[in-house]
Amino acid sequence: MSETRGPWDILTGNVEHDRRNVEIVLASVEQLYSPRDTLEVIRHALDRAIEVTGAQRGIFLLESDGDADGDGSAELGIRTVRSADGKDLDLDQRYSRSVVKRVWESNNAEIMIDAEDQSEAALGQSILDLRLLSIMATPLTAKDNRIGVLYVDSTVQAKEFTKADLAVFKALGGMAAIAIENGRLLEERAAKERMARDLAVAREIQQGLFPKDIPSPEGFDLAAVGRPCDETSGDYYDVIPLDGGRLALVVGDVSGHGLGAALFMTQARALIHALLRADPDLGRVVSGLNDFLERDMPASAFLTLFVGVLDPATRTLTYVNAGHNAPVHIRGADGAVEAYPATGPLLGVIPDTDYIVEGPIELAAGDVLMAYTDGLFEAHDPQDEMYGEPRFRESLAAHVAKGVSSEAILDGVLEDLFAFVDGRPLDDDVTALVVRVV
Repeated sequence: MSETRGPWDILTGNVEHDRRNVEIVLASVEQLYSPRDTLEVIRHALDRAIEVTGAQRGIFLLESDGDADGDGSAELGIRTVRSADGKDLDLDQRYSRSVVKRVWESNNAEIMIDAEDQSEAALGQSILDLRLLSIMATPLTAKDNRIGVLYVDSTVQAKEFTKADLAVFKALGGMAAIAIENGRLLEERAAKERMARDLAVAREIQQGLFPKDIPSPEGFDLAAVGRPCDETSGDYYDVIPLDGGRLALVVGDVSGHGLGAALFMTQARALIHALLRADPDLGRVVSGLNDFLERDMPASAFLTLFVGVLDPATRTLTYVNAGHNAPVHIRGADGAVEAYPATGPLLGVIPDTDYIVEGPIELAAGDVLMAYTDGLFEAHDPQDEMYGEPRFRESLAAHVAKGVSSEAILDGVLEDLFAFVDGRPLDDDVTALVVRVV
């Protein structure tokens, strides 16, 4: 039969019985709400439930993520089984699933007394097979959310559960549910705090890998910026000194963003440094990088990369563009705009790929070259309109025309971008590198 009394209505008028029940409840408050893990809370709740009811066995069932019927409904799984002598029992115990199902679906406690006096039609097969005479079960509810069922039973004929037993039993179930939910929330908060600390460390490490002081050889003015949209970035820029005073200018973008993309970008950075120092041929360097990444990166991941080699002595640039956005070159003499499209596919997808080296491209005073990632023009405003490449190029040309430094050009382009998004978070990491010929 279902019971509708309030979960804290534990007083019966029997002084001794009430004193005992109140002592159990008060002791449980202290033990359940003191710092302890979920399993300890469950064991304590079961032991007290068995103590107050005189049951032979207690079972704690919690909601699981299963969906055996494919209908989106939650499943209950046994978390712990305890005996009357305070020992853990195997989890494959049989129990009255029919009672538990009714309690879970109705969200009402249930007490079954003298099961042998009831008709077989009213009983589940487990009750008959296990010769259960008394059963109690109550839903575990925290903040209006059902999280499980507390269940006890007995095969002892002399033990009949009473309504007073059920009241205390429900009180224990209510306290256990709140303690478990509070513990879960504390664990989630602790996990988030650990993740935040880990991400802060990861970001600090990643930022430390970017060049702290970008070298600007005589006749050139260089600047770069990286703005992650998450704690860590899948974008990468670098200025790597090479033999003969040359500089490798690198801008890359791993698909996606966040910690996973940052880890692959860190790996790519190390490989780029090693390969550039080992081989002067830029095409072979990028092909070698592609072969490494094709073996290591997941099937859904890839890297786009622009690598240019600047020779200050000859004022020339050679480059490989592996599926990256075409860098923009604005000529100082007449403002003509050139773009340097891909010379091979993106990295990490197709093995044994050759990459064409373009150049040398002659650079003259007043020229500005900007390599960037797609986060710069894929940002959206609050009305969900994309910034787009036309706006970006218009902004870049306007700031180049002012004849300001590379850093000022970058600052101006970003100010225009952030004015457009008007407080909306970036959709992707934003990275750019500017070379100005002076």
